Amino acid sequence: MKLVLIILSVFSSIINNNRIDEINRLTKDAEKSFFKGEYEKSIDNYKILIDSFGLSNEKVYLNLAHSYLLSKDTLKAIESYNYASHTENNEVKSIALQQLGNINEKKNKLEEALSFYKKSILADNTNNDSKFNYELVKKKIQENQNQNKDNKKNQENNKNSDKNQNQKSSKKNQEENKEKEENKNDNEQKKNDNQKQEKQNDGKEESIEQKLKQINMTKKKAEMILDALNNNEFQYIQQLKRKPSKKLDKNKPDW
Repeated sequence: MKLVLIILSVFSSIINNNRIDEINRLTKDAEKSFFKGEYEKSIDNYKILIDSFGLSNEKVYLNLAHSYLLSKDTLKAIESYNYASHTENNEVKSIALQQLGNINEKKNKLEEALSFYKKSILADNTNNDSKFNYELVKKKIQENQNQNKDNKKNQENNKNSDKNQNQKSSKKNQEENKEKEENKNDNEQKKNDNQKQEKQNDGKEESIEQKLKQINMTKKKAEMILDALNNNEFQYIQQLKRKPSKKLDKNKPDW
């Protein structure tokens, strides 16, 4: 029994040594791949360590999260950082929280980022990167708040300006409409006056025609008579204006 136990003990020791050697090999391969920028290979090695060897070391999850992030698989990176942030190792916890802050800051989720940086500093007060990022994001939030206030103030000023402009425009339109209405009324009045004058002229012409009919004279004949009278008057005036060619002798008759 002792031999068997010894054999089993020796066999068990061999298995454990092989396991440790394989874990160390995979760990080194993962680190080499990571520093070479071969993030897919480093992800595969870290997943073997977790899935095949049941390794739940928080450092493995942190490095796996880094590999996911650099391979642009942000969702899996967040998942691994969240897992690493629940460790009792304050250094690893602080780094994981810092990375979650960085991810949110890039998404412009500044309030969430500020919260993660704060937790990171509380986990490890020596994490200067988190302290710097905390102050930087805090400043951005303040600047955004000030910008929002300025934008709101500008919007109110523009609103008031638009209101005043609309009032001026409305008043101008009213004045223009009033002027148009007055011009329209003037035009209508002139039109009415013209129509009235035309009616009066038509009435006079009809009255003249009626009188001509009473004396059995046509309008054409009356016009001819009027032209003749005008011609005679013109000739008479011309004769008055004509000067005598020689002086008259008082001692002789004027004929």
